[in-house]
Formats: sequence, C-alpha cells, structure tokens
Amino acid sequence: MTGVDALSEEAISLKLNEGKSADDEGDFYLGTCPVITFYKNADPQVIIIDFGNGCEGKDGKIRSGRIIITSEKFENFTAVRNKTFDNFYVDEKKVEGTVIKTFTINPEEHIRVAGIEEDITITFPDNEGTISRKANLTRRNELKVIGIVRDNVITSWGIVELTRLNGVKVTKTIDEATPLVFKASCRRIVSGIVKVTTSDNRSWTIDYGEGECDNTAVVTNGEITRIIKLR
Repeated sequence: MTGVDALSEEAISLKLNEGKSADDEGDFYLGTCPVITFYKNADPQVIIIDFGNGCEGKDGKIRSGRIIITSEKFENFTAVRNKTFDNFYVDEKKVEGTVIKTFTINPEEHIRVAGIEEDITITFPDNEGTISRKANLTRRNELKVIGIVRDNVITSWGIVELTRLNGVKVTKTIDEATPLVFKASCRRIVSGIVKVTTSDNRSWTIDYGEGECDNTAVVTNGEITRIIKLR
C-alpha cells in the first residue's frame, strides 16, 4: 500500500506539472508504462492510472488494471482524495477497497500533512485466500525541493489492523512520539518504533534505529532482542 500511495502521488504530480516526464529520475515507481489520464473538467476531478494488461514499475513490481483517484480539485491546498481500484493487481494479487486521504499543505515550508483511512482486501492467486487491512494513519511529508522526490522525508504514525491468510489479526501501533521516518533518498524507514500485537496473544516491537540509511532494525520479544536485515 505504501507503493500504491507513492505511485499515485507521482501520477498526480505528473499531471499537475505537464512538462515533467514519467521517466524522470525523481520518480521511483511509475516509469513510462502506465497511461495516466486527467479529467480536469469533471466534477469531481478524476485521475486514472491505467496499467493495462500488465507493466513493470521502476520498483520491479508487475501491475495491471486501474487506480482511480477523485478529488474536488487536485490543486487545492486542503483537499480530500478518494482512491478506488478497477481490476487492479500487483504481482498477481488483486487489490480492492478504498483509500481516503485528507490533507492540508503549508506551501511556505513545503510540508503536507495527510490523514489516511484504508479499507483494503487483497486476494492471493491460486485460491490461497484473502487478507484485509484497515488503517488510520497520519502522514507528514516534508517535500523539501518541490518536484524532486528523492529529498522527501515522510513521517507516519497511527494504527494498522491486518487479518492474515490464517485468520490471525495483527495490530500495529505507531505512537506520534516515536513515528516511522522514511527517507526517499535511500527508500528506507530509518527510525521509529512499531508495537505489534496479535489475536493469538503474541506481541513484539520493531525499532528502526536513529536515522541512519541502513537495512537493519531491532526486534524485541519479551527478553529476546535480535537485529534483523530488511529487504
């Protein structure tokens, strides 16, 4: 869902800055494959990202189908954007549901704060089953230099509830005091703490560090602490 959100933002930025190419170095996900259409005169406005029968993004994932984003006016500093999916697949997993993003922008400081509500179902291939995801998050995006994605810093906190294929419900809680910090320059979460609990009475924490662009985190489960490598 992080990738879906990021490529959607790239598509919106592309249509609001028509001189920019989808294959610019600043874009991490889209590439030149999807067809992006902006219905600027519609009410509400609509941006459709059409991946057709399948195309590979810059992140190596194969996507097909369409992402449909609506907003009263995409250029507004304060806006609500609704994201839905039409026969949309990521690496053969079907994504359905809605994402509602409500945000405000501080143009002087190049900061955007978004409240995000997700209600998503993901269906796995070969009758493996489905998982569901519900999230209520706040995401603060420091845009730094406008139009350059790689210097962005994204800070997130809130609650995510995921029901796995085996029926176990996993709740992830990120406190505002220890938010997750993602640096676009290295495409990694570099700090923050996630608290995890499950419906079968397990719990642990994941500590992403103090801001270094490395690929490690510390997992603590009771008195057991381990350093893990991140993909």
